Amino acid sequence: MAQYYPIMLNITDKNCIVIGGGNIACRKVKSLLEYSARVTVISSNLCNELENLKYKIKWISRNYEIGDLTNAYLVFAATDNQEVNKQISEEANKKGIPVNIADIPELCDFIVPSKVEQGDLTIAISTNGKSPALAKKVRIELEEKYGSHYAEFLNIMSEVRQQSMQEIPDGEKREALYNELVYSDILNNLRKGEVDLARKEVYNIFEKYKTER
Repeated sequence: MAQYYPIMLNITDKNCIVIGGGNIACRKVKSLLEYSARVTVISSNLCNELENLKYKIKWISRNYEIGDLTNAYLVFAATDNQEVNKQISEEANKKGIPVNIADIPELCDFIVPSKVEQGDLTIAISTNGKSPALAKKVRIELEEKYGSHYAEFLNIMSEVRQQSMQEIPDGEKREALYNELVYSDILNNLRKGEVDLARKEVYNIFEKYKTER
C-alpha cells in the first residue's frame, strides 16, 4: 500500500468535482464547501441532504461521462459502480488530476484524513487507508484532549508573534519567548476559563523578554 505524503491544500475557489449523489458524496461536498471550493456534482440524482445544498454547488444531472474531469483541481469518485469509479480514476490519471476513489485506496492519489479542529489548529489523523475506524477513535481521543482553549491560545500566540517581530529584534530571544509561553501555565488557565489571568501571564513573560538585554 502507498505511503501518503501529508500536505495542507488551499482549495479556495478551486474546481473540485464529486461524482456520485449519495451519502458518501454528500460528506465530500460538505467538507469541500467548508473550505470554499467551487464544487461540481455529477450524478443523475441526489440524496436529500445534497438536494438541500444545490444552491451552493453546480449540479450536472446525469451520470459520469469521459471528458467530465477537464479543468478539475481535485476529483472525488463516490458512485456505487466500481467499474465507473475505475473509469474516473483512469481519466484523472491521464489528465494528471489527483483523484480519490471511495473505499478503493489502491486507486487513490490522495486520501482525506480524519481531523481535529480548534480554530486555526488542525490535527490530521491517517492510517494510510488501513483503518478509518481506528482513525476515528484517535480523533475522538484527541478532541477530548485538545479543547477550545487551544484555539484561544493560538490566537494569543499569533498576537505575540506579530508584536514580537516588531519589538524583539533578536530571533533567538523570540524563539525562547515562544517556547516559554507554550510550556507555561497559560493553556491550563485558559482551559479553566481564566482568560484575564492567562493574558496577564502572557504580558509578564513578553515584557521580560522585551526589556531583557
